[in-house]
Amino acid sequence: MNNRKSHRILSAVLAGALCLAAPINSLANDYATVKGGGLNLRQTASLQAKVLGQYGTGTWIEVLEKGDTWSKVKVAGKEGYMMTKYLNFGASNTTLYVRTNTGIGLNLRESPSISAKIITSFPIDTAVTVTQRGSEWHRVKVGEQEGYMAARYLAGSKAPAYTKPLEAPVQAKLKNINGGSVVNFRLYPGMKTKIIKAYPVGTEVTVLEKGELWCKVQIDGQQGYVSTYMLKF
Repeated sequence: MNNRKSHRILSAVLAGALCLAAPINSLANDYATVKGGGLNLRQTASLQAKVLGQYGTGTWIEVLEKGDTWSKVKVAGKEGYMMTKYLNFGASNTTLYVRTNTGIGLNLRESPSISAKIITSFPIDTAVTVTQRGSEWHRVKVGEQEGYMAARYLAGSKAPAYTKPLEAPVQAKLKNINGGSVVNFRLYPGMKTKIIKAYPVGTEVTVLEKGELWCKVQIDGQQGYVSTYMLKF
């Protein structure tokens, strides 16, 4: 085999190897967490620059360039600048929590892609162990299962409490302030979360926890959530 042909074969092998490695290489390791409260992500390294977003204590961000005063970072798909003194580069916490903005569970996928096969899904507040961090996807482990989760739906703390437990359960009836004949019984608090079933107005429910906007209730032996405004106590 001549040298020119050997070089062509070697180049093809290397190119194929690089393609296979691409998803893993997209997972970076240089990360920090926000400290000291809400931190602004700015378009340029200036206090007068446009604010692209604000992120709370514990938020994981990818560090692209570390500087004495400002660091170039990437968070939730946005690139910009954060003040270095409000970033914790020594963070070692590898536990994050599922925090979807709809209250619906988060999918665990076989590879870091929205089109990848779903292994299973986990509800909000599930603790996951991060084994490798990335700007858009984290490789995680939950129990004995491993896969990838979208980084934007994982946070350093659990979701804020929507309801508070009552000293003792109380009875209430469903009503519809919009004039409808049914009320949605949901799996999680939130107007976009999964509906378990729609029950007719007048159905009696047991209220276990109460909040300003949502109540955790039990209907027909199943627990879920109903809007506080749709309950008559």
